[in-house]
Amino acid sequence: MTTETTTRKYRGFTLDPFQAQAVDFIDQNKSVLVAAPTGVGKTLIADYIIETIYRAGGRVVYTAPIKALSNQKYREFKALVGPEAMGILTGDVVVNPDAPILIMTTEIFRNMLQEDPERVRDVRYVIFDEVHYIDDPERGSVWEESLIFMPPSMRFLGLSATIPNVDELANWIEEVQESSPEVEVVTHFERVVPLKHALYERSMGFTTMQQVQKKYRRLVGESIDGRPDVPTTTHLDLVNAIKDQYLPCLFFTFSRRKCESNALALGEEQDFLDKGQKAQVQAIIEEVLKRYPNIESGRWPHLRRLLMKGIAYHHAGMLPVLKDIVEELFTHRLISVLYCTETFAVGLNFPCKTVCFDSSTKWDGVSFRPISNREYFQMAGRAGRRGIDEEGYVFTLVDLNYFDPSQFPSMKEAEIEPLKSQFALTYNSILNLVKNYGEEDIHRILGQNFATYQASAERQGVLVKLELLGEELAPYAKHLKGADALRRLLRKKIDLERRLATSYNKRTKQGLKRDLRALLQRLDSAFYRQHPKRDRQSLRKEHRRFRRKLAAYERLIYREQALDPHQKYIEEFSDKKALLEALGYLEEDQLTTAGLLASQIHGNELLITEMFMEGLFHSYSPAELNAALVAVGYEPRKNEYRIKHKIDLTPVYRLWHSLTKLEQRMIGFSTVQFNDHVAALAYRWSNGEKFTTLLEASSIDEGDLVYAFRRGIDLLRQVRNATTDDPHLGARLRECIDLMDRDEVSIWL
Repeated sequence: MTTETTTRKYRGFTLDPFQAQAVDFIDQNKSVLVAAPTGVGKTLIADYIIETIYRAGGRVVYTAPIKALSNQKYREFKALVGPEAMGILTGDVVVNPDAPILIMTTEIFRNMLQEDPERVRDVRYVIFDEVHYIDDPERGSVWEESLIFMPPSMRFLGLSATIPNVDELANWIEEVQESSPEVEVVTHFERVVPLKHALYERSMGFTTMQQVQKKYRRLVGESIDGRPDVPTTTHLDLVNAIKDQYLPCLFFTFSRRKCESNALALGEEQDFLDKGQKAQVQAIIEEVLKRYPNIESGRWPHLRRLLMKGIAYHHAGMLPVLKDIVEELFTHRLISVLYCTETFAVGLNFPCKTVCFDSSTKWDGVSFRPISNREYFQMAGRAGRRGIDEEGYVFTLVDLNYFDPSQFPSMKEAEIEPLKSQFALTYNSILNLVKNYGEEDIHRILGQNFATYQASAERQGVLVKLELLGEELAPYAKHLKGADALRRLLRKKIDLERRLATSYNKRTKQGLKRDLRALLQRLDSAFYRQHPKRDRQSLRKEHRRFRRKLAAYERLIYREQALDPHQKYIEEFSDKKALLEALGYLEEDQLTTAGLLASQIHGNELLITEMFMEGLFHSYSPAELNAALVAVGYEPRKNEYRIKHKIDLTPVYRLWHSLTKLEQRMIGFSTVQFNDHVAALAYRWSNGEKFTTLLEASSIDEGDLVYAFRRGIDLLRQVRNATTDDPHLGARLRECIDLMDRDEVSIWL
């Protein structure tokens, strides 16, 4: 949508037309969805909402996808409106929770809407930063639920990177929030600083995909075994090529170990700082360290040496203090080359002149795959500093020994992938739906997700084809008691074939095959009854044609089922609700004591609730309880070894096995996770051991260990908040939190 906008200023800046347009809509008390490239100033619109509504005495919630971004925004906005106006809620950090301006993760906001809507009833605006996270496979559902359960009086600002289906997203939100005014869409496609993309190969220099393919084909033709054998192009080659004109540079490297080893290798060759700059680095390091207690890290000595040369690395496995130092120095333009993983590109505003990619593929937890265009531009968009650079440069390393053009994104902004829904039903969501709504409303809500909306248009086309083909099969359907009966039979055939493909029990498979044969005989019988006076031999050609039509009809039915997620979610809801009833969390659509507890726990709620009902929160010592909770939901990294311990976790393992078997039987898969790889470290930490001593005995990264301990703290807080009527337990959980939330593990805002 476009409207006339006058020139507007805010905080000394003349707003760009898209910013002014968004601000005008906000002044009209409208919800706004802003889609624009990285680095063009979307956050200024959020600043405007926060400052304007705070000055008018209203309340604002700002949500972000990651805790690091929440913490950064808390510091920024505290400087803007003062500490008394600011609060932060991220599960493991709670500061001033009743403040007029609350920073929180999107999960916390969703939880409030479901469990305690009165706490946010008077919020005028909620800001969803990085709203394109709606298609994150792990967490996207949280954004959908937040938008579905928002009260009609609340407005929102959604900030997103460029997405092609932003109008579809806005239309869905309008449909979900029927009583609210329309959602205004503001799009901006031009980057303030245009990007220039190129590949880099040591013998070719900066080049294009077309030229690389041409050289690769020539090398393959000249080789004996069809594989080129040329000197490998490394990150050092690329840094040497850009060091005189294109620094500072973010060098994206999709491996923590390579981030560090590449930085160390560059440190052996280069020093980008003069004497005066080294003094500045030293002063900033000392200033940041004042905010933290005396923290030790095995990484710090060699990272410090690199920082004194203008070189650094940044990834999630580092202690927060080290990441803080790196970020501060990068902001002060005292780092020339920063090797980082993609987490550095999420929300954090650190522009530079050049972005480099060490590889075009990444490990996604299952396999290596090419990065998508959206991922590429999320990172590439950091290139080009407003008011400093005329162009931003993006260079991707190419190694002709392993070259495959299909493993590269297209690098065309017009080909960024559309958002796709990742809606999922958790046990927590089901319990809160049952607690707050009747059956009819629940079915309506289950049809309001983005997945159902996206599928509806395509499904209409399939239904038309089904109707046409159904008319052709109508003469045969009358022998099966009508078209509905034919469709039911084919649905049953699909289900039998699906179960046959996944069954391993011999007797079960024999029964399924018998049922399938009987069903096919019924279909054939309908065909032959339509031609009673002809022998089967003369009908062979027509019978084959009938079978082909049936197969086409069956494929359409299968497609229609796939495009009816509403029905899928109703069935999933029903299956998971039955499981909750079997566990005793629900009785006649009322939440039991166990159900009420589970409805306030987020993530592995079944195991936490069973541990509580088993009495483990009361019987374990504080250090043992911390060890057990750190293991709940813990996902060890590849090649991380388990540290032996003597803590008796047998009761938890028994519960875990029982829940896993129940889930497999009732819903076909298990959601419960329990891995005690670092339980021993949590136990020792809770008994006062030093952080550096813990790391000596493990293969885990220090940042991952901090994250694991903070997840444990988060779970302790959730259980404490859900059991406020038990002061003895509350004191015990407070003791558990205090034992873990200290020194390196504490968050220092």
